[in-house]
Amino acid sequence: MAAERRAGDVGRPFGAAVRARRLELGLTQERLANEAGMTQGALSRMECGHGVPTLPLLERLAAALSSNLLISMSPHGGVHVVFKAVPR
Repeated sequence: MAAERRAGDVGRPFGAAVRARRLELGLTQERLANEAGMTQGALSRMECGHGVPTLPLLERLAAALSSNLLISMSPHGGVHVVFKAVPR
């Protein structure tokens, strides 16, 4: 049985992936936050790895980032997060 994950185990790689995709698209935190229906402060905390987003927020962020969201978790604690651009 996999060890219980802490919020940071998921939050850090998720936040880094959000930030990387946001910068790739040239979006400010304020603009992405508005498009995802959250505050700029909440987005900033998320990008720093604090907290784990809800499923509805994951869906809104993926849409705002024009991306498919792929999350892989191994039984040994590894977490991999990728925002993959949706082909136009």
